[in-house]
Amino acid sequence: MLRKIAFAALLAAIALPAAAHTEVKVSVAGLDAKAVHAVIVQAAQAACREELAGQSTLVQFYARPECVSSAVTKAETSYSNSRGLASR
Repeated sequence: MLRKIAFAALLAAIALPAAAHTEVKVSVAGLDAKAVHAVIVQAAQAACREELAGQSTLVQFYARPECVSSAVTKAETSYSNSRGLASR
């Protein structure tokens, strides 16, 4: 029973950073797609590092990849949508 409670607490701690709203603004003007992706990944890593700063090393180890991945997906979707609107 104690293991289940500890595991549930760990999952809650991992899910918490994903719900936070850390924003990092980046300039992508004049960059090609590969460079834009690199800038977005670096910004996502910085934002996730900031969000997880107060967490234990174990939580950071398991939460950071998902945090970065979801932040990159969200940013690239937003960037793609804004480019689509700009081309109209």
